[in-house]
Amino acid sequence: MLGLWTIVRFVVALGAAVVLYLIGAALVRNFSSTEPPDDEPDVTTLEDVDYRYRCIVCGAQLVMYTAQGGEVPDAPRHCREPMVLMTPIDDAGTTSS
Repeated sequence: MLGLWTIVRFVVALGAAVVLYLIGAALVRNFSSTEPPDDEPDVTTLEDVDYRYRCIVCGAQLVMYTAQGGEVPDAPRHCREPMVLMTPIDDAGTTSS
């Protein structure tokens, strides 16, 4: 005959399996419910720029040649930190050489 301890262990294991299944199902459900990315930028509002960024952690560099017109875009991230804009920008928002 099964002992009380064996039945308790079986119930705990079954409960743990159900909890793990529910967590996994919730994670998969969240992956499939993400919103699609924004539409492509309107190419008529893109303008030529020369923004140079540098990672403050590892020193990797990035050059951006086109961006949405009007303002300086947010700095990209590298090594989980925002990159630093190295290109001097004047008051009008344009790069100076």
